[in-house]
Amino acid sequence: MTPVPNGTCVITRPGEQMLTMERGSSEPKTAVVLLPPTGNPGEQEWQLDNLGNGNCTLRNLRSGTYLSFDSDPEANKPIAGFPEAREWALYQSAQPGIFHIVVPGGPVDGQELALDLSLLRIFPPRLALRPLDVGNARQAWMFQPME
Repeated sequence: MTPVPNGTCVITRPGEQMLTMERGSSEPKTAVVLLPPTGNPGEQEWQLDNLGNGNCTLRNLRSGTYLSFDSDPEANKPIAGFPEAREWALYQSAQPGIFHIVVPGGPVDGQELALDLSLLRIFPPRLALRPLDVGNARQAWMFQPME
């Protein structure tokens, strides 16, 4: 079981912005971005479901799509919403209650890949798979349960 319980949560960079399904769209491949609170119900709320293998899935409440990426994992691949569930592993960061969201299954081309900001410098900031840097607190995420 992952260190975060099943349930609805918002996923934030510590003290920063929230993981957001752009416009809450259910269209496959809709970008996942980082924004301050939007006030649009469900767009920034995610259902975390733990799996028996210790991984989890993350589904956006408004769109019904899963946090994912197209095809096989590789560095800089964009993160988007897809109708098919994608497994993620949560690695504890150096700070309590804050986790790296990582592609499970070990290294890809010699490096583990984690959810992070894309190198594309556009607004709103997009997310992509980036090499895991466990020493980088800005690459970690906080899961805040919704009540």
